[in-house]
This record gives sequence, C-alpha cells and structure tokens, in this order.
Amino acid sequence: RDRDVTEFRRVLFRSGAVEEMLRVVRIGPSTFTRVALTDVELSGGTVAAGETVFPVLPAANYDPAVFPDPDQIDVSRPNAGSHLTFGHGMHYCLGAPLARLELAAAMHGLVTRFPKLHLAVPETELTWTPDSLVAGPAALPVAW
Repeated sequence: RDRDVTEFRRVLFRSGAVEEMLRVVRIGPSTFTRVALTDVELSGGTVAAGETVFPVLPAANYDPAVFPDPDQIDVSRPNAGSHLTFGHGMHYCLGAPLARLELAAAMHGLVTRFPKLHLAVPETELTWTPDSLVAGPAALPVAW
C-alpha cells in the first residue's frame, strides 16, 4: 500500500502539473508586510533598515526571466517548482507538503473519475474573484 502511494506521488509530481497550478493560481493573500532588517539593494534602489515593504509574491511567479512564457501553463516546465507560492526562507509555509499532496489527490481524482471533464463554456467567459483570500473562478461550468 505504501508503495502505491509513493508511486502515485512520484508520477503526479514528476508531471509538473501540481507545481504549475501552484505557480499560476493564487491560493492565499498576495502580499504580506515585511520590515527590512538591514539595508537592501533592490532593483536599482535601496530599502533602508526599518522600512516597511509589501512584496507581491504572485508577481514573482510570472517573472519571464524565471518562467519563459509565464502566462502559459506548461506541465513540462523544468523549473515549475521554483515558484514563491508558499513563500521563501524563514517564512516558508509549513503546510506546503500537505497542500501539494491534497492538490495532487484532487487532480488525480478528477481525471480518474471524470476523464472527459471539460469546460462547458469558453474560457473567455469565466470571471474570477480577485478580492477573495483564495482566487478562483466565480463559477466553473463543466461537463463530462
């Protein structure tokens, strides 16, 4: 049984689908307040020690210098796991492994149970909820 679970995780994570979804879809607050502990050079300017900054982590997930053609979902992207969805360093989310496993299980369940699942409307008709804690479509009409 443990071997089956391990194989399931290996295949899903190897595909890059989980990491690409985490990179593309905002799953939490888009910014956090931080205070610089030391002077930091950033983009040609200086953030002085004690100054407050508001990093927008999801924007980093769309940096074309890191993710070529960032607006496209590419499950074969070699560096898909380089996103900052769960933060970085001492602020890295402790729940990241569980979130990855839950997303992998949900994706596996959907494609296994509903192999012909598809949008019932053109993608351009979807509206998103940008002001909620977890971004997503306001409605997701599907058919199978």
